[in-house]
Amino acid sequence: MKSLRSAFAILTENKIQVVGVSMDTIAEQRAFSDKFEIPFPLLCDTTGTICEAYRIEHPKSKPRRETFLFRNGVLVHHDRAVNPISQARDVITSINELVGDQSE
Repeated sequence: MKSLRSAFAILTENKIQVVGVSMDTIAEQRAFSDKFEIPFPLLCDTTGTICEAYRIEHPKSKPRRETFLFRNGVLVHHDRAVNPISQARDVITSINELVGDQSE
């Protein structure tokens, strides 16, 4: 999340919406967001419904870090092996590759 937080201005300038999801409670998410100054919304998935829908493994209610990119409401990229340090750069690279594909 640190790389996404650091690159948030660049992402939003490029009309990229960032949303985090975890299985933590609202209070836990608020504390995390406040502590680390997260500038984007964090959604609570305390029941695991979102994790199940996107087939994200979540042992002991701790989902793996994954990235999903949607274009016009359609999932166009899914990274199951996210590197937290380079996550924002990887997202931008993937988006640039997708934008280069003007087949839609």
